[in-house]
Amino acid sequence: MLRPNKEKPSESSFHKFVKVFSMLMTLVYVALGIFIMFAENETLNISIPKTYKLVLGGILILYGAVRFVRAYKTNSNQKNDEHE
Repeated sequence: MLRPNKEKPSESSFHKFVKVFSMLMTLVYVALGIFIMFAENETLNISIPKTYKLVLGGILILYGAVRFVRAYKTNSNQKNDEHE
């Protein structure tokens, strides 16, 4: 419901939480990818060939980048909608 002076209501705290959480998760995926790529097998406590670690780490970094772009576009679209 619009206010009498036609202002849009402010953003809910849930939407703010979702924004922050989505950005945080992009950092987690990128950090996890970097960690897997460069961690020694003793640190991971499993034996994974170097090639598989590089591929898995690269996939996680790429996924984090894709999530960042999607979250950024969603957040910037919401900001543009608020200013109209």
